[in-house]
Amino acid sequence: MSSRAFWGADIGGTTTIVGSFSGGTGFRRLAVLETRPSEGPGRLFAELSSTILGADPEPASVGIGIAGLVDRSRGWLEFSPNLRGWEGLDVASRMGALTGARVVVDNDCNAFAYGAVGSGYVPSGGLQVLVTLGTGIGGTIIDSGRILYGTGYAGEFGHMPVDALGLACPCGSTGCWERYAGREALIRYFTGTGGGAGGPDPREIAALAADGDARASEAFATFGRWVGTGLAGLANCLSPEGFYLAGGLSNTAGLFLPSAREEFGRRTRHPWSVAILPGSSDAGALGAALMARDSAS
Repeated sequence: MSSRAFWGADIGGTTTIVGSFSGGTGFRRLAVLETRPSEGPGRLFAELSSTILGADPEPASVGIGIAGLVDRSRGWLEFSPNLRGWEGLDVASRMGALTGARVVVDNDCNAFAYGAVGSGYVPSGGLQVLVTLGTGIGGTIIDSGRILYGTGYAGEFGHMPVDALGLACPCGSTGCWERYAGREALIRYFTGTGGGAGGPDPREIAALAADGDARASEAFATFGRWVGTGLAGLANCLSPEGFYLAGGLSNTAGLFLPSAREEFGRRTRHPWSVAILPGSSDAGALGAALMARDSAS
């Protein structure tokens, strides 16, 4: 018999969080795994499935939120700039074969948004926009509590050009927003070099800025101006009732929101309506688990 625990995994470019949701206990995180994209998906999927089955030999269903363009009808990852080499990956079939469970797959930001609406953190009325700031930038458009997918891939805000002739992006374009308001960008503003894995962690830069370090503070001010630039573009296109920021870098919002708001006001007449969602690294996995629950009903 199934335990009626619904499982969710949030697969990002750096880490993968997995946990379960049940009506009696809510969401419980089980593990944080290293994604290690360069090794391919096989190792991660094996570790992920063994983690789930070790706790629940007969999972009711599994939801997967994964960073990239997802074909939800087939459960495929079509493309992901932060999971290079995983293109055309049949996530649903592979995880289904490993766990013996029904598997539903969506973009990681959409899974996060699903959980945020279900938990009441994002209003279920009106047009709302969720933006996640982390390794890259993800996004979801929510209309009256429902995710808008367009032809399937709406919300890839991180690949909206903000500097058309600017930095090359792994997606193949140039000047994408996440190249200026993602994790590596913040590190680059602080170090003055290329950023990336060899640079300081954003939390270290935030601690320096909080202590009054001028270089760290200016890095966050520059970062904030690019955040404001992107939000102004989205406001001009969508005119939402509110923006909701989430993701790892949103935890440093107090350091970049002042410059973001100033830049936003310089670029649009839309009102500044930006809220920070409560910080939780489990939110994406929770949303994926809720998707798994609702797909089974």
